[in-house]
Amino acid sequence: MMLSVSMRADASERLVGTPEARQLTDSIMSKIAAGDAEAGLRLAKPYLIIPDAEFKEMVSQTNLQMPKLGQRFGKSVGYEFIREDKVGTSFYRIIQVQRFEKHITRGTFYFYKTPTGWVLNTFNFDDKIQLLFDAGG
Repeated sequence: MMLSVSMRADASERLVGTPEARQLTDSIMSKIAAGDAEAGLRLAKPYLIIPDAEFKEMVSQTNLQMPKLGQRFGKSVGYEFIREDKVGTSFYRIIQVQRFEKHITRGTFYFYKTPTGWVLNTFNFDDKIQLLFDAGG
């Protein structure tokens, strides 16, 4: 069982730099780890231009999947920053994990530097934890 959310988007708001991107992912992960995935996703929404109906569907699917994660992996016990990577000067990735009593899930956030600042281009959550040991994952 895996929670998988993947979004591609053009953002309406911009982040000034990579420290702000890291703060955003920390805030998202904090909400998710505390059991409020919807609030975490809503923090990302200003940086995503997607139709409201699509966003609502994403939230709905996430709300359906989160209890299943708890049943399988146990109680959420927090989150942990794993690493950040830059490719060139315009692409930035942050990897964090949500920690459960029996397992972890991986959250990967991809940021793109536009001429006016950084945007959250894509993010996803999965349980492909073996990729954390690969140089790229």
